[in-house]
Amino acid sequence: MCRPHIRFTRRSLSRGLLVNSTVSSRSSSTTMKQLLIIYLLCTFFQAALLASPCVRITYKRTNDVGFQCTQLTTLQQHLDEAWTNTTIITIFDSNIPNIPGHNFARFGATLVTLDLHESGIQTCDAQAFVGLTKLKKLMLWGNKLTSVPGDWFVNMQHSLQTLDVSFNFIRWIDYTVFQMLPNLENFYFDYNQLSYIDYNMFAYLGNLKKAKFSKNPWSWPYRARLTWQLENQKVEMLDTWEDWNWMNAVIKDCVESGRGELPSDKVLDCVVEKLLAFTYETFSTQERSSPGGCSEQTMRLVRCMRPSNATGDTDYETVRRILEDYSTILPSMQRALSPFPLKR
Repeated sequence: MCRPHIRFTRRSLSRGLLVNSTVSSRSSSTTMKQLLIIYLLCTFFQAALLASPCVRITYKRTNDVGFQCTQLTTLQQHLDEAWTNTTIITIFDSNIPNIPGHNFARFGATLVTLDLHESGIQTCDAQAFVGLTKLKKLMLWGNKLTSVPGDWFVNMQHSLQTLDVSFNFIRWIDYTVFQMLPNLENFYFDYNQLSYIDYNMFAYLGNLKKAKFSKNPWSWPYRARLTWQLENQKVEMLDTWEDWNWMNAVIKDCVESGRGELPSDKVLDCVVEKLLAFTYETFSTQERSSPGGCSEQTMRLVRCMRPSNATGDTDYETVRRILEDYSTILPSMQRALSPFPLKR
């Protein structure tokens, strides 16, 4: 019986061991790389979970020191991370129902801007902004506030220049706010639930330059008076509804020409008269220059709406009531968002 003759030399043995060693080394290297990647990923995600929702920012150009936070549910523990010489604090996209007292007091010597927008704020303690003697901008827009008390501004009487409380649910602004902020330049209180503020109080805001007050459920006489007050103070009303500018001018013209006093409906009757006259003249001009289309039908509608042509008299009260009736038939609109509700 013949057996195969296998001859092992030192060289062949060494080569075999080398191959096995190389394969084993490559396998170990791959495993180590995989473990390292897993470790790095775990470390990264852990760091992300433990990372603070706040960051400190230095603005070299303006020498401001900022502190910005998001997704907060409490204030104090995070404010402790801010430098004492912070000049700008911005907190947004958070859920902080109440702003406790004295939270910002330690920044009183330097804080210039406090921006707490869209943070679910419902109430602020009377001492919430105590000590902020340098504050120039207080931004509270996009929250759930229902009132603006004077206690907030005790230490800002000579510093505050911008107050933004728009996009809240505010029904009441303390009259002392106007008396306490003589240097206020920008006042934004649009998109709220305000129906009345003594418009004479705005006279205390002698330095007021810009205001926003639309999208509140003002009555039309009050809106007219407030607009006239701000016009007399040469305040720029940034968001005034374009059509209201025309309406306000007509109301003023009707009052000054002795056609009625606010809030008499006779003033509105006068406005309707001027509106129809303006529309009639406008479409008369367009009809001469525009061929075909709907001009003829539109002209006929406007002509029929004018009482002198439809009934032979000048009963603009009837036309106004027709327009008011139409407003109840047409798709409903939120009264609080209507810039010029005819009737309340």
